[in-house]
This record gives sequence, C-alpha cells and structure tokens, in this order.
Amino acid sequence: MAEEMVKFTKLRTAIDPNFWAKFAELKLDKYKLEEKTEISVWASYSLDRSTKTKSLLGLDCTSFNENVETTSHHGAVPCSGYLINTNTFETFRQIQPEKFIEKIGQHLLNSIKDGTALKDPSKLTLFLILSYADLKKYRFHYWAAYPTPFNIPEMFHQSLPQPLTSKLSESSLEKLKHDFDLLEAKSRCFFSVLWNASNSPEDLTIMSLSEGVDLIKSSSHPPGKIIFCFFDPCDSPEPGWPLRNLLCLLIFTCPTYSLSQTIPIISYRGKDSLLYEIKAKTTVTEDKVKTDIMTSKLVGWEANMSGKMGPNIADLSQSMDPTRMAERAVDLNLKLMKWRLVPDLNLEKISHLKCLLLGAGTLGCSVARVLIGWGIKTITFVDNSTVSHSNTVRQSLYTHEDAVKRRLKAEAAKDALLRISPSFNVQGIVLHIPMPGHVVGQSMLESTKSAVTSLETLVEKHDVVFLLLDSREARWLPTVLCAAYDKVAINAALGFDSYTVQRHGTRTSGTSVSSPDLSVRYPQGSDLGCYFCNDVTQPGNSQIDRTLDQQCTVSRPGLSSIAAGLAVELMVGITQHNKGLEASAFVDDGKGYSRSEREGCEGLLGAVPHTIRGSLWSHEMRLTITHRFPSCTACSVPILNEYRERGAEFILDACNQPNYLERLAGLEDLLKNPNLDELCYAIDTSSDEDDEITLSKV
Repeated sequence: MAEEMVKFTKLRTAIDPNFWAKFAELKLDKYKLEEKTEISVWASYSLDRSTKTKSLLGLDCTSFNENVETTSHHGAVPCSGYLINTNTFETFRQIQPEKFIEKIGQHLLNSIKDGTALKDPSKLTLFLILSYADLKKYRFHYWAAYPTPFNIPEMFHQSLPQPLTSKLSESSLEKLKHDFDLLEAKSRCFFSVLWNASNSPEDLTIMSLSEGVDLIKSSSHPPGKIIFCFFDPCDSPEPGWPLRNLLCLLIFTCPTYSLSQTIPIISYRGKDSLLYEIKAKTTVTEDKVKTDIMTSKLVGWEANMSGKMGPNIADLSQSMDPTRMAERAVDLNLKLMKWRLVPDLNLEKISHLKCLLLGAGTLGCSVARVLIGWGIKTITFVDNSTVSHSNTVRQSLYTHEDAVKRRLKAEAAKDALLRISPSFNVQGIVLHIPMPGHVVGQSMLESTKSAVTSLETLVEKHDVVFLLLDSREARWLPTVLCAAYDKVAINAALGFDSYTVQRHGTRTSGTSVSSPDLSVRYPQGSDLGCYFCNDVTQPGNSQIDRTLDQQCTVSRPGLSSIAAGLAVELMVGITQHNKGLEASAFVDDGKGYSRSEREGCEGLLGAVPHTIRGSLWSHEMRLTITHRFPSCTACSVPILNEYRERGAEFILDACNQPNYLERLAGLEDLLKNPNLDELCYAIDTSSDEDDEITLSKV
C-alpha cells in the first residue's frame, strides 16, 4: 500500500454534573479564593465499550479523591490531570490558550524527560481543565485540553490496520483481556506485550511499559516481538490521541529504535483491538528530534459543543435541587465573610445552634431574619396571639392574608421562614406563658401546668433562648428556666425611641449566694445580672388598666431592626469567644482602658458586652453592666433552689401569691434595712412600655 500518514483522533470529555457540584462544595470549604491553583484530579475511560461514554474521558464527584484506588475509576483506565479555576469571568476570558497549555503542559514534558512517565504511564494521559465557577448562578465555564508536543516526526502506516482478531485466537484475546485487567490501575493506559509468534501465536506475555522499553534498549532480550500498547477510547479506524504522547516517550527514551524501525502498536479496544505498524520519517539527527519534542509548542485544546475552538458551559441551575441551591447560597455569603475577613470564624458552631424565640412579634420577626442570615436553621417560635392588620407593616414575616385569616403568629412565622428556605428546621408552638401577678384559677390549673412542662422541654432542647415578649412579667419564667438549665439567654426590649439588649449571666448550681465583687471592672458571666437583677419588687400584672397606646408597642419603626440585629450579633459574638457565656463583659465607662483589659473582653468578633442601651433621640449607644443580685426574684439561689425542688407548684405560687417571690428571695428583709443607701440598686421611674426595659443600674 502507498504510505499514508497517521492521523490521530481527538478526544472529548464527559463531565458529570456531580463533578461540578463537588467542586462547588470544595471551592467553598477548601479552595476558597485560591486562583489558578493546579488542583489534581482524576478521570477515566470506561472499559465497557458498550456505554455511551466509551470514547469520552469521564469525570465525576470522585475525580477529586487523592488516591485513584479510592475512586470509582478503579476497574477502569485512570488518567491524571489538573483543574485550574479562576475567580472572575474576566480572568477566565483573558487567559491566552496557547501560553496556558504550554505552561501547564510542562508537567507532561517533564515526566517524559525525567522518566516518571515510564514508572507511572498515567502521566502521559495528562489533561487540563480551565474553568470559571459562577457559584451564584451555578454556571461553570470550562475548556478541556489534552497537551501533546506539536513537533513530532511524521509517522506513516506501513500496512493497513489489522484487527487483532485476525492475528489471535479467541482464547488468546481472552488471556490478553485477563492479563490487562490484572495490571495496576495507573499502568492500564500504556503497557507492552512480548509476542513470540515463532514459538506459538498464543505466546503472549503482558508487561508494564517500562519493562518493554528496557527490553528494547537491552542488547539481548527474549525471543519475540515487543509490541507497545495503549488503551484507545476511540472507535475510529485511526488511533486515538493518547498514541501521540506514547510515541514522544519512545522517541525520547529509545530514539534509535523509534526512528529507524517499524513500531508495532496495539490499539487496545477489547474485542475490537487493532494492530498498527507505523514508522517515522525524519531527516534530522536523534538529538535534534529529542530537542524538537522538548522545546515544541503544545497543542490539544478540545472543540466545544458547537465544534469550534472555545469553552463550554455547564448550567446546573435547572438540574440542581432548588432547596439545596438555597442552602448553598446562604453558605456562600457566610463563607465569603470567613475567607476574606475572619478566617478563624467557626461557622459550624453557629449553624448548629438551636434557637428558641419567645415572642413572634416585631422583635421576634426581626430576630428570626437575622438568625437565618447567619445560617442558623433550627428555630422555634413560641407565641399565643394572632396576626392583626396593625402587625403586617411592622412585623416582617406576616402578610395581609395572614391578618385576614387571623392566623396564629407562631404558625404564620414558621410558614414564612419555610417559604424563604424549605430546608430550615422551623417549628411554631402556640403556648401561653404563666406570669407572676396573673392569677391561675382552678379552671386553668391543668393547662398552666401543661404549659410549664412544655416550656421546660423547649428550653432544655434549645441552646439559645431569645426573650422577645410583650410584657415584663412574661419574661420571668423563661429567665428562671434559662438560669436553672444554664442556657444562653438574650433579652431585647424596646421603648419609643430607645432599646436595651442584654445577655443573662450564668447561673450554675454552684453560684454563690453572696454579693459579687462590684470593684471588678469587667466581671465574668457568673457575676452578671439577668433582666430582673435591677428590681427591688417582684414582677406583677402590667396589663391592668392600660389605655390603647399602652396596650400596643409604640416604637419608632426602625428600632426593632436595630435591637434585633444587636441581639443576634451579641449571641454570635458569645459563640466565637473562647470563654463563651463566661466571657468578661466589656463596658466603655469613659475612664479609659488598657489594651490588655480590652483584649480580655474581646472574642473573635470583638468585645462582648453585657448590656447594650441605645437611643435614636441622641443616636447614642452605651455599654453598661448589671451585676448579679443575690436577692433577684428570677435568678437568685433561693429562687432556683425552690424551682428545682417544687417545679410547677412553685410557679403557681409565684403567679397567685402577692410578694411571694420577694419573701423567698430575701427582698423583704433587705428593704427593711434602715440604711437603704447601702443598696446598689434603685428604681428608674421611666414608663413600663410594651417590650421595654425600664430599670437601670445606678
């Protein structure tokens, strides 16, 4: 036959959507803002030539595994490559393909030059993927390449390609397949065969690529013909693209043989395998050929789906689960914060928090929206009121339809959060909280005990309790329970143009009955007060004899968002402090402070105060401290001991008996002291508005 130049069939990639889904996950958690980093990935050709991807290089979610033996490519033919991602589309668009493939493709030339490709033939199958991941829209721009030197000698067929079935019997082909399957995974892409046809057509010995090269280079080798083989994913009469790199390796390692003799090549395709006999034509020296290969420009970019030279786009936005996309979108915002500003931010510690919101009104709605912004997915609303028409403009989770249907706030708030993201774990509990001063009659006895049990269970099951209720006395029982169960309690309350946000101090069973050391400038959590530690009377019924303006929260509309944001940020700041709720409370009292004092109060997100008081009138915010009060009617040792001993019966007495809590806490005896100037607490006579803290430390 007339000599015909060898042409090589181009390869194509088949990237499973789960490859990009996995990369999106790794981008968020591991690679972050790294750009143009060479990420090692694996791909494979399927040994099952009946599949639709028989001629395609497949990548999936296991491609990022470090060891090829731990991936699904085990049992297939693995190929090694690199994924290089850019952070912006503009960077992706401006990359020059010629220079890029030459730079990254040096891995191929180096492996040929230093001999590592002989030991690990998978390096000859090097592929590259240049990408830009738009994680907001879940669109992935990518361009694949299979680098190979352009300047290789012209290769010509010495005879027509012969089906291997015409040379070997069926049993020999089965033996070849059996021995091929026994090769190490990384050796399946390129290997060699010693065929002693003079002895017997069935005399085939399969070897690694390096063993075949060593036999060619040795002065004497066993009788028979050395045939070099490559796994060919293509089904065209012409050999596949991987043969180019095999020829480059042979020319570089054994140039005399490769440039002067006919090279037998098996294109291994299972039962469809072909035998080629090819020979190089060149007029230059061996050294010149080797130099040309090592200094050659590299080619091998894959054409896109339109058959043109350019990138492809994988759009996962339609195929991905919308719920999962919403989760990742929330994660993206938080992880961008972590990457760029706070590398040590413990997002898992925040996202795993279970938050109990007592009150689903103006503050409850605002707090819930900030919590989900921090990635907190477990939220429980507790409220027993319904949505009214006056609520919808101030309480962000409710709509006009909710007001028309008089829906329960707890249920409507739950449904609103689930509409924002269906993956949230949200509950709505309709519950009336027993309150001191609100007498519990015989008809309400069982329902009140049931309410106490339900609230106890809720507090136990949650990590953080937000007190966002619409009266002072409604906060008493939750305060007692948070102290008894040692839970993080965050209080937020509103006036007309003022707000107070406070974290309760810790109350373990070993809390002292004596007064704290008031000289400590930055007291720790165990010495900090609760919402009631300023009071010298027990909470009573504040709902009696109220006019319309006193029955409703009268606040400037922007106030609740400010207070809610501060309440959640205070809670998050506590989680990121190494002492947690025991963190020393920072107070800026105008006396100045040393850097060491400030650092002792600061966590990862800055200072953690005890109480934040703000005013829109003066646009002022002050950080204050209320010390633990040994005679507090909510968190003192006598109160907690009585609750632990008597449970619901104690709570009923607190509701029904006037001055019961004052006697139990020791307030009555304290107030009989003739020298009241020694007391550290006094009453501020400002009005007791809905959602308002009115007592302050003097």
